[in-house]
Amino acid sequence: MFRMPFRRNTAVAAVAAAGFALVGSGFGDRAAASSLPDEACANSTKSLKQLAMIDNASESSFQCLGVALDGNAVKAFHVETHRFASADRHPDSEQVKIEEFSMEAVESSRGAVLDGVPGHDAIVLRGHVSAPPGKSELVTSYLYNGFTSEYRSCRITLDRTPDAGWRLVDRFDRTISHINVRTREMPLIGAFGIANLEGACF
Repeated sequence: MFRMPFRRNTAVAAVAAAGFALVGSGFGDRAAASSLPDEACANSTKSLKQLAMIDNASESSFQCLGVALDGNAVKAFHVETHRFASADRHPDSEQVKIEEFSMEAVESSRGAVLDGVPGHDAIVLRGHVSAPPGKSELVTSYLYNGFTSEYRSCRITLDRTPDAGWRLVDRFDRTISHINVRTREMPLIGAFGIANLEGACF
């Protein structure tokens, strides 16, 4: 979903270095637009609970983040990545990739890499899911600067309620259902990092 021009020649890298001061003052930040009305994640089932859509309109893609269930227990995080060959996200150009991250992967030092390229994990989720089911503190990290490998992070909670079942909540105890990937961009360079994950990290 998130692809950045890491492999640039030294001349372009010099231009990027010169532009960092502008970016630090907010220049080049761009918020991803909301998904088109007809775009949605699959319905939740007894074995799959959809949690949130992660939207990156600048990359013509979105992801559906959910949890695979065994009864009331979470056995894996489920990620559907929807990519489009056309900028207008025409359904005929859609490709879907499904991945599941085990609890061992989420609890590892690296965490579950939801998006990125080899060597540059763009969005990472890590933490421990409690058993029996209850509130579980998670940390989502995002690549703020692809040139310096600087990451930023925020805490979110995986919670289960009697009525709604599993859900993600932010630090204000608000349900997280839609996350916009806000990228950091510069002229000639394009996207080189993520400014924020709006809807999850405020």
